[in-house]
Amino acid sequence: MLIDIVLAGKQTLIVGEGKEPEYKAFKLLDAKARVTVVGESFTDGLRRMASKSKGRVSLISAKPTREIVIKAVKEKGPKVVFISTGNPRLDEELSEVVRATYGRAALICVVDEPRLNDFNMPAIAMIGDIRVGVSTGGRSPAMAAVLRGKIEKVVTRQDVLQVRLQGYIRKECRKRLKDAASRKEFAYKVIRDRRIGALLRKNDYAGARKRAEEMLEEASAKGVATRHA
Repeated sequence: MLIDIVLAGKQTLIVGEGKEPEYKAFKLLDAKARVTVVGESFTDGLRRMASKSKGRVSLISAKPTREIVIKAVKEKGPKVVFISTGNPRLDEELSEVVRATYGRAALICVVDEPRLNDFNMPAIAMIGDIRVGVSTGGRSPAMAAVLRGKIEKVVTRQDVLQVRLQGYIRKECRKRLKDAASRKEFAYKVIRDRRIGALLRKNDYAGARKRAEEMLEEASAKGVATRHA
């Protein structure tokens, strides 16, 4: 089961070496999380990420020992912990340390060891504001990455703009349409509207928004008339 965990503003912890911590930190930053990375060395990309993150990425240069990880967990109180030291025995030991120290308050993902995980990190297709997760249940990260690439080719610029428009319309609908059923029906009406589709294909978001506002005005007027009838 795929679940979109809300990590905005939350503390997260990565323990490990090589490219994997950089990759995980990038994903966590995209989720607007605060990230602490513990390791003996860091990639240049991770260092650049930390320097440009305005404090959202912190690097602790230290060998990932039991004591160091316990200290980091107690100080940061992470909601999610990634472990990838390259040493399977150490990875398992550190996952046990986190659970013993912090109980089930943190979700743990040990890279390449699904049996130790509370969750498996999906391959995430990123197109504008759209995020699509592809999971193979930890069986084949490589295949998940291939499928992610296929999805990124299918989702269009029009889809990205439609998501943006739906975000705006959803807020406006809450003000104008009182029941959930009416709001849901209107959302699909906007998605199916041919004029809006044509405008979005032309990259005319402003025109599509104006058309949606006109449709909402009409739907709102009909709703008032119905309630007064």
